[in-house]
Amino acid sequence: MTNSPNTDLFNRFLKDFWPKHRTQLYKDLYNTYHPSAYVESFNRPGGNFEDALETVADAVHEGKKLGLLDSSVDWSDTINYDALDLESDADFPHPGIDDNGIPTLNNQLEIIDNANLDWIHGILLFDVYEDIVEEFKHYCGENGIDESGMGKCMGEFPPDARGEMINGTLKQDYYTLYNFMKELERAGVNVKGYMKSPIFPNVIKLVDDGSTDYDTTGEYSPMRQDDEAIDTEKVYKSFGIEPDRIEEQEEPTTPEEEPIQSIFQKTLKDMGVQFQFVGTFGFGISGMFGMVKDVLEGRYPSLSEGEIILIFLSGLSYLSINLVKDLKEVKQEIEKRGLKEYVNKAVELLKDFENISLKVVEKAGYTISSLAELLGYTFLLVPILDVTNRLIAENGFDVVSLASYLKGVIISVGIFYIRNLFNSLVLRLRDNREKKQIYGDKYEVDDNAEDEMIEEGKFIGKVLTNRFIKSTILTESRIGELSLLDDSINKKSLKWIVTEENKINWLNLSISKSIEKFNNNKKLFTSTNIKEITTKFKNKDLHNLNNYESLIELNQITNKLTKKSKLHEEVYMGKIAEKATTNVVRDVFEVVTLFEGGEDYFLLPDYYTDQDGDEYRYGELQFNVEVNIIENKQEENFVIDSLMGGENDDTIYLDIVLSDNFNEKDYESLQIVLSEYIRHEIEHILQIIDSERPDIIDKDDTMSPFDYYSQEHEIDAQKVGFERRAKMEDKSMEEVIKDYLGYRQSIDNLSDTEKQELIGKLTN
Repeated sequence: MTNSPNTDLFNRFLKDFWPKHRTQLYKDLYNTYHPSAYVESFNRPGGNFEDALETVADAVHEGKKLGLLDSSVDWSDTINYDALDLESDADFPHPGIDDNGIPTLNNQLEIIDNANLDWIHGILLFDVYEDIVEEFKHYCGENGIDESGMGKCMGEFPPDARGEMINGTLKQDYYTLYNFMKELERAGVNVKGYMKSPIFPNVIKLVDDGSTDYDTTGEYSPMRQDDEAIDTEKVYKSFGIEPDRIEEQEEPTTPEEEPIQSIFQKTLKDMGVQFQFVGTFGFGISGMFGMVKDVLEGRYPSLSEGEIILIFLSGLSYLSINLVKDLKEVKQEIEKRGLKEYVNKAVELLKDFENISLKVVEKAGYTISSLAELLGYTFLLVPILDVTNRLIAENGFDVVSLASYLKGVIISVGIFYIRNLFNSLVLRLRDNREKKQIYGDKYEVDDNAEDEMIEEGKFIGKVLTNRFIKSTILTESRIGELSLLDDSINKKSLKWIVTEENKINWLNLSISKSIEKFNNNKKLFTSTNIKEITTKFKNKDLHNLNNYESLIELNQITNKLTKKSKLHEEVYMGKIAEKATTNVVRDVFEVVTLFEGGEDYFLLPDYYTDQDGDEYRYGELQFNVEVNIIENKQEENFVIDSLMGGENDDTIYLDIVLSDNFNEKDYESLQIVLSEYIRHEIEHILQIIDSERPDIIDKDDTMSPFDYYSQEHEIDAQKVGFERRAKMEDKSMEEVIKDYLGYRQSIDNLSDTEKQELIGKLTN
């Protein structure tokens, strides 16, 4: 393959970041196909599969942010949005391959329409599909098991939204993905090397009952017509299977998630030591543990993982990084197990790693005083750990030899005629820093350097102004100012800038603002993103101003890409909000079931975590929920009201009034209404976070209900709440909106005209 992926980086992703997502993906797919998921809840197969795709997309998104993966599919595009729809755009149809010429899979999975996968998403998804098929190939639900293990009952699950059976969806999707993997192999992708499952490249053979596009071996054979359908009973007997099914087997259980943090917790719990979660626990801690574990095992293979954890945590404490509440207990355990010598080696290694790290960041122009402080700068720590782990892998370093090597290399860092990985790293980090300083969000440049640049600009300006001799607009001084906007090597773009300045003075445009916007959004200028809006830039440098015909074209492309990026960000935060809603509704529902009458108050998530001031945290999205439950005699079995507010606009206030007649039969309706209200209020919190979104205006007594509902921020929040409700009730948005406004019309004194106008605004 001409453009093969970086195997080392991909494997790093698989080792350090994929496991937690893989566990979640297993659960999502299990719930997608297992009938109990629909008997015991209000979910639909397609909805659960959307969760599965989101889990894969989130994992790839995380890998892309860390520079470990290079995917052509954005996290918001795995579930259609017409982004990769083969027929969505006649002018720019998707070719069925990504930018590197690797095949993609679009709109071919039966479980959901328009799922879009490139090779990365496809491999990760298929890897877990193999586990799911292995789990289900013996499963026959209430009717027992399939002793043959050839999935003779797979045509019976999952049920569709009406409770009817879908024929062969799991089997069909498994074979579709399997054939996609074979296609990737033919394109040169090392599919097997990126999988945890040991089955591939073999196929799990499943009964061919005519319900899929594939035969038993996974070979493509278009689905038969009804009159050509195979006698399933005959097929079973040909495999020596009697149609009568034996008693039901025990339901498979889903695996438990066990990230590094939980491994630490479990190990220390077994030893009677209390683990202390700290904000610094993340990639830095897990990355350094992986390094220490590898080198300790290289020298002392007899050490258990539990002992290595003790050694590592004890070593960190010498560097003022404490992950346990009582270090005395750890030290006692170290003494008891005779591990002190190993701790000394780990401390020596960590100290040398700290020294080399501080030397690298110092030479790159950053001011950091300790390894503990460096943990907060992931963009610096990631590449340093990557280089160190590369050295371990390439040289077979153990804890002694790596420490010795790091001591020896410290002196050479910054002396660039000595070639080594750390010096190359310094140059990269320094280059990134300088670009960020000059062309980042804030335009900052040293005064002296600016003077020098202006002088350089004046000199270049003299040359260029001769070419615009008739111009009375451009001056040497102005050209000097424009030179500050040019970040190209040897000011190669300055001529283009000067030319456009001469033109745009007649158009009342600001070239300074345009180029500043261009520089700040260069990360968006990728071949994939550009391809969606223009075909002009094939085999051209997207970051070179000289490749743009004019400032107007530059503005058009920049604005489109910025708008697209903003939309993707909003879609991503919307998905985060959906996950948050699910968690909050679950917690609120739980306290409702515990309510014993009278009046009760709950602060969430404090009630469950026993931590005062705790919050629901999803990146930037952070909030808590105050729930007030009251028992009251009323006609309706329950009434809900909600409000977003608080000192920092980060509290959702939820009032729930329950009648004497409220019982388990109301649980489904309560869950649906709760989901709508909570999602609505979370959207208001997202509006507060995003300064570019509409301002929230508090309702006052002079504002009519119609005027209040018509505000932009309220329309947005109502839409996402109704959308979630429509999905849960399996109704259209319009049906849900009409039902709600029909209910509120008399309460809020809405006229028929106002009601229809609101329906129009909410359905638009």
